[in-house]
Order: sequence, then structure tokens, then C-alpha cells
Amino acid sequence: MENNNINGIIPTTFGKFQKMQKLVLYKNKLSGEIGSFIGNLSQLFYMDMGENMLEGNIPSSIGNCQNLQHLDLGKNNLTGIIPFEVFNLSSITTLMNLSQNSLSGSISEQVSNLINLNILDMSKNRLSSHIPENIGECIMLEYLYLQGSFLQGSIPSSLASLKSLRGLDLSQNRLSGSIPNDLQNISLLQYFNVSFNNLHGEVPTEGVFRNASEFVVTGNNKLCGGISELHLPLCPVHGKKHEKHHKFRLMAVIISVVSFLLILLIILVMYWTKKKSQKPSSESPTIDQLAKVSYQSLYNGTDGFSSTNLIGSGNFSSVYKGSIELEDNVVAIKVLKLQKKGAHKSFINECNALKNIKHRNLVQILTCCSSTDYKGQEFKALIFEYMRNGSLEQWLHPMLVNVEHSRTLSLDQRLNVMIDVASALHYLHHECEQLIIHCDLKPSNVLLDDNLIAHVSDFGIARLLSTINGTTSEQISSIGIKGTIGYAPPGISLFFEFLLFLINSHFCVLILFISIVY
Repeated sequence: MENNNINGIIPTTFGKFQKMQKLVLYKNKLSGEIGSFIGNLSQLFYMDMGENMLEGNIPSSIGNCQNLQHLDLGKNNLTGIIPFEVFNLSSITTLMNLSQNSLSGSISEQVSNLINLNILDMSKNRLSSHIPENIGECIMLEYLYLQGSFLQGSIPSSLASLKSLRGLDLSQNRLSGSIPNDLQNISLLQYFNVSFNNLHGEVPTEGVFRNASEFVVTGNNKLCGGISELHLPLCPVHGKKHEKHHKFRLMAVIISVVSFLLILLIILVMYWTKKKSQKPSSESPTIDQLAKVSYQSLYNGTDGFSSTNLIGSGNFSSVYKGSIELEDNVVAIKVLKLQKKGAHKSFINECNALKNIKHRNLVQILTCCSSTDYKGQEFKALIFEYMRNGSLEQWLHPMLVNVEHSRTLSLDQRLNVMIDVASALHYLHHECEQLIIHCDLKPSNVLLDDNLIAHVSDFGIARLLSTINGTTSEQISSIGIKGTIGYAPPGISLFFEFLLFLINSHFCVLILFISIVY
């Protein structure tokens, strides 16, 4: 009965089906508590209640299901401590998933009874305890996920006993101490993440620690050593040195460093003064001026960037529908594909183009995110107003979107769209402090809000121009015009007049397209 949007509570009459072997209620809208009747299902070997809205405690009677091999209660609203009876279910082999709830308390020492378990996921809870040392007795574990659970204490060295371990994620906790050297002896380990903890000491260099793509240690400012790709500081060398000689060397180093810094400071001041005199007084807005949201907020607001929230995808980005803490309404989240060449430049261009402009017919940028994801990879996203009526392209070609619910624009509505786009272009070309050339005006980049008011979007390849002394010079462009700001050869002015002519031609084609497709 999975994925059926079933709501309500789980009937207690299920407890009468004592010969039931498989109970799958995955991805519904079930609420209420998991009743103690579950303990009557002693023949049950497969239980999946993940991705519902279940709340309350996990019933201790679940310990009666001694034949259970698969248990999934992830992505619910369960609270309270994890009953030790759950950890006594040594019959579980494939999966025990208690992740993304609000479970509290400690991980019971009884966890050592899970000697046949392959995957244990208790991530994203509120456990706020230490990792028990005897977890190393779960010798069949292949994947252990404990990230984001407020865990404290040190990483138990007994984890090195898990010779079958392939993936280990302890990131985003409050773990302290050092990384046990014995972990480098787990030959099958392919992924190890301890990012954003309070670890210190030397990072091992063998086993999984030989390849920077297989482990993540970012966010631990006191770590040192490791392979060169990590760019961590060298670990201090301990040994006895002659005190007088040591003081002399220390003094020499301090004097050298101070002298070097003074010389460097003088050079930088001279360089900065020279550059300031050459630059115009008003600089282009940058990404640093935007308020930012965290990756975690975007991840939660889109259900982990679920495909169900994907509303569009292009060469440089994918757009998701979601919500964030800073905004009450639904927003559009544009995630950059940074592995694509030109995506980073597109991100900067769009930030610069939209930061200081505001017009009723331009899509408003709300905030942005420049961070790293859970794998430690660079992550950038822009957050815009969400336009519920989609793009003009979808209205002009309704059959390409949804045959059953086709929709068209009336002549008056089409005329209003033309006026809206013209108003946006006039603002960009004549009313902005910096002249902005859109460079990609087409129906798919014109979005419609609830009232079918048009908003021009997608400034990823836009160009910002500034007018100085009657001539136009480019500030941000892939064209790469060279020369002193404030002066341009006579041909440059003609070039930008031709560029504006092309943009206006794009608009004329758009008007013709709106008029013909009727």
C-alpha cells in the first residue's frame, strides 16, 4: 500500500493479522502513533512505514517481532528515546532506518546485538549522546549513517573492527578527539565523512585516506597533516631542542615575518591607491552583498531536492519549487550545475544583474546560497519569486505541457504581456544606473504570475554596461573589450548601438511570435 496518499491513523485491527509477514505503508500521509498492537505481528519479517507523518514513541512491543529482517521508520515525526528492544532485534539483516525523526536520548549499548545488520541509518535526529564503543561488534555492517544527530564524544576505535564497512558518515555532529588511525585498515571503506565536527590531531594517510574524493574532513579547524590535496597545516614536531638556539630562531622568524608583512602592506596600499584612482566610483554589485541561506535550509525546503519539486532544467542549472525560512511563500530555487563550464560565470552575472534592480516586470531575486553540500562539494543557488503560471512558452504551446488541461491567452492578455516585456526592457536599457543587456530574450524566459503579469527572467548571460562621458563601456562581459575606462574608440559606440538593435530585434520577434501563435 505504498505511495498512495493514504491518510488517517494505522488501524489497531492490524494487530489481529498475526500471520502477516509483510507490512508496507511507505510514502503515505499516515499520522498518529504506532500502536503497541504491532507486537502481535510476530511473523512479520518486513516493515516499512517510512515517509509518513507518524508521531509519538516507537512502541517497545516491536521487540516481539523476532522474525523482522527489514525495518524502515525514517522520515516521520517520531519522538522519545529509541527503546532498547529495537536493538535486540538481531534478526534484522538488510536495513534499520530511523533517520529524519526527532528521536532523543542515547544509542543503547544493546546496539551490539545487531550482528547481522547491513545498513544502520539513525541520521538527523536529536540523540545528543556518544557513539557506544561496542558498535564495533556489528560485524556485518556495510553502511553506517549517524550524521546530523548532535552526537558528542570521540569516534570509537572499535569501528575499525567493521571489516565489511563501505560507507561511514559521522558529519555535522559535535564529535571531538582525533580520527582513529585504525580506520585506515578497513580495506572496503569507500566513503568516510566527518565534516563539521570538533576533531583535532593528525589525519591518517593510508586506506580510504589516500584519495581525497573518498573522504571529507572540512569544518574541523584543528586537524593537521593528511595528504597534500587537503591543504591542511603540518602537524607540530615534538622533540627536545636547545632553549637558547630555539629562542634565537624564533626571534629571527618573527623579525623576518614582521618585516615581510610591512613590505607587503606598503605594496598593497600603493596598489590599492593606484587601482582606486583608475576605477569608477560605483562598482558592480557582487554576490557578497546578498543575504544568504544555508544549504541545509534549501535541502529541507525541497525534500532533498526531490524530483517531484523539479520544475525546470537547463544547461547551467535546475530549478526547484520549495520553501525557506526567510520567506513565507513558495519560492523558486535555481541550483547551478557547477560541473558545467560557464555555470559559475552565469551565477555571478545573474547576481550582478539582479542585485540592485527592482521592477514589477522583472523576476525579483530574494537571496542566494554559496556553500558546500553534504559531500563537501561546492554548491551555489539563487532564490527567486515563484511564478505559479509558468512561462510564456507553456501558454503559447499548451499541448506540450498538458493536453488535458490546455490553456490559452486571450488577445488582451497577449497585448498585456507585450507591454510588460517592453516595460521591462525600457527599464533595463534606459532607467537603470547601469545599462543591462539581457541577451537571451525568448518565451521560455518570460514568466507569468498569478495575475498573468509578465516577468522577464534568466540573466545568466546578461551584460552590464555603464555610460561614461557619453560613451558606453562594458563592465561585465564575455566580449572582453580592453582599454581605459572612460575612453573608447569611435567604433565601440557603433558596436553597442548595433547590440541594442539586435536586442530590440529579439523583442520584435517575440511580439511576432506571441501574435502568430493564437
